[in-house]
Amino acid sequence: MVQEQHTRMHEGKQAQLLQAERMTAMAKLAAGVAHEINNPAGVLMMKLKFLLSIADAEGLSERAVSTLNVAVEQTERIEGIVESLLGFSRPAEVTPRRCDVNQICAAALQPVQRRLQPWGPSLLWQPGPDLLLVEADANELERMLIHLVDNAICAAGPEGRVTVTTGTIDADVTLAVADNGPGIPDDFRERIFDPFFTTRPAGEGTGLGLAITYGIVQKFGGCIDVATVRQQGTTMTVRLPAVSPAR
Repeated sequence: MVQEQHTRMHEGKQAQLLQAERMTAMAKLAAGVAHEINNPAGVLMMKLKFLLSIADAEGLSERAVSTLNVAVEQTERIEGIVESLLGFSRPAEVTPRRCDVNQICAAALQPVQRRLQPWGPSLLWQPGPDLLLVEADANELERMLIHLVDNAICAAGPEGRVTVTTGTIDADVTLAVADNGPGIPDDFRERIFDPFFTTRPAGEGTGLGLAITYGIVQKFGGCIDVATVRQQGTTMTVRLPAVSPAR
């Protein structure tokens, strides 16, 4: 029994090391790609806006102007993707402090709930009592939560349900985000934290949200567990080491 536990722990550490190596390699690739795209995208946007500014003087048709506007929208989308790539490849500087995860969740979930009404899935917030504090950066934890919730909202669909809960297990604070969506296919489970991997339709998402989440959790000494059942849903549970009782 003890040998089995040691084997599982060793396998878990090996998996974390492999994931960290993949993340490092993909971050370098993302930085290079972002650099190569950023300059031409900026020039393209400048030229498109110039054409729009002289549209009346040049007598451009409504169809031509409409086409230019579409081109501007798509170029803005490229710039957004580049920004995401840069954010992934160059993690923000953080200042770890003692944080109350319940306070962070309560503040971050309010605008999400407003955004979902009345068309989106229901979002339930269930804070655990007497939660311990964690040593982390509040902004990074909020970013992590938003990525997890957005992923769950997408999985749940308009008629679904997303539940966010917090609690304490042993010496860890837990934050769980559950959805009642279709679950994760078996052949995708090992890839969901890989950068650029996404099951969303083309044009919806960059596949960086869960990769960024994984990096944030690792940064503060935590771990993330994924439990999924086909046609019943998925729960992603983050565990962060606690530092002291909340006052």
